[in-house]
Amino acid sequence: MGTNAGIFAAQTVHLQSLLPADYEWVFIDGPTECDAAPGVAAFFSPPYLCWYTTPTTAKMDFAHHLISSVIERNGPFDAVMGFSQSLDFGIDARKYFGLRGIQRPSKPGCPTTVPAYLVTDPAYLEADNEQDESSSSSSSDDDSQPFRKRAHPTFYQMYHFSVDTVRIQIPTVHIYGRQDKWRLHSKDLVSLCPKNLATVFEHDGGHEIPKSASEDICDAIETPVAGIHF
Repeated sequence: MGTNAGIFAAQTVHLQSLLPADYEWVFIDGPTECDAAPGVAAFFSPPYLCWYTTPTTAKMDFAHHLISSVIERNGPFDAVMGFSQSLDFGIDARKYFGLRGIQRPSKPGCPTTVPAYLVTDPAYLEADNEQDESSSSSSSDDDSQPFRKRAHPTFYQMYHFSVDTVRIQIPTVHIYGRQDKWRLHSKDLVSLCPKNLATVFEHDGGHEIPKSASEDICDAIETPVAGIHF
């Protein structure tokens, strides 16, 4: 969120140079303009793009449709790579994860309390016009509230391994930093994948693609990709 296809290509150039030369890379832009990601504006020019500004059903459906159309027009592809928000839309999850139209059976005795790190800032979940309204109605000098006030509660429906039995039945690679503030979310995604299909590498950094870990990252990427061709 807050980069673009050219920026992602530049951020991964060290990986591309280490991976097999016959890999063909296709980078695509998100459809929506937004603020630059932290540290990006100092090195890269706009536009700064994302797949959605708020995770409404309409915006997520549009992003899924865009990715599906790229796959149908330019595919087939052997693998899809994403970073941060773009990971959500590296493929159409409902089609390629086998989640389209399925029921969501819950585990017996599953937790009823949402972990604190999964409680999302309501400002992110509100529609754009709701953000504008709540921003104008809230006190500008009150910094004591961690979340923006709003008239109606808004919730973000997501899959979680502790309550859902569905699993992602394709080979996956998970790379995240030990210092990443989204580390627990990344680990939750790993838990939605069968252990025999998931390859995991944790580096020492934060929310980034560290050049110092390039060889280890490439080894992780090649593990499932090599199996595709046998």
